[in-house]
Amino acid sequence: MTSHWPQARVAHVLQPPQSAARSGRFELALSRHGARTHIGRQYVSYPFHMTRPFALDAAIPSLLTVYQQSSSGGLYRDDRLSTRLDVGAGAAGHVTTQAATVVHDCHGQPARQATEIDLQEGAFLALTPDPLVLFPGAACSNVTQARLAPGAVLLLSDAFASHDPEARNRPFERLEAKVEIRDADGRLLVRDNLDVAGAELAGPASPVGAWKVVSSFMLVGAPDRLPTVDELATLGSSERQVAGITALPNGAGWGVRCLAADAIAARGIAESLFVLAVAAAFGQQPVPRRK
Repeated sequence: MTSHWPQARVAHVLQPPQSAARSGRFELALSRHGARTHIGRQYVSYPFHMTRPFALDAAIPSLLTVYQQSSSGGLYRDDRLSTRLDVGAGAAGHVTTQAATVVHDCHGQPARQATEIDLQEGAFLALTPDPLVLFPGAACSNVTQARLAPGAVLLLSDAFASHDPEARNRPFERLEAKVEIRDADGRLLVRDNLDVAGAELAGPASPVGAWKVVSSFMLVGAPDRLPTVDELATLGSSERQVAGITALPNGAGWGVRCLAADAIAARGIAESLFVLAVAAAFGQQPVPRRK
């Protein structure tokens, strides 16, 4: 049947372009109850995932280990992921990842990660994610802000490697990493900024030479709970690793920069530093973490 009713006009409204951004949150609060650390508040949204916590160290009952996992296959363009870690007085946590994280081609829209850390008196936190693997065109911006109360200890790990799955030596686009650490009163203790373009590391003129993995660590907190410079000097002693140690400003602790020949050598450095940090803080060595 043919209708003779006048047809309504449909207005064509220009819609703003849709963002491809994914927003994810990982929030965790740890608190001390008796000799042990327990999880309090938690919020985990896609693409983050978390299994149960693990009490791996019988000799260090206060140290709880959590694996921050991803169910998305890596970081993609315009991802916006945030992490917040609150560790209560006397509590201790180790937050790590299940494996390295691939950063895919971001097509000019960097993936962004923001981390906030708050440590109360006597707290301990080791945040040791496995390295970022930067694919061609990858761009990533990481911002970490931490606040430490007296007696607290923080170990931060940040590492990256570049990789072209097609073996055409195509560089990643850019990596930015900014860290700010303050005391309980908000006074700035340490600020560290990394800003590097992949093209600067490509080819025979690369400042890192043939080394494949670049790692940066910060060990900050109460001096009597940190490793000594002589203990740290044992890092990077093999031909597949090299490490440099710097005293951080304001007596905050130690900065360690490392170059490694491959992922296995880089993991060896990270694991050794974690062992040194835990032993200095608790007087006991941790058991190996499984990945």
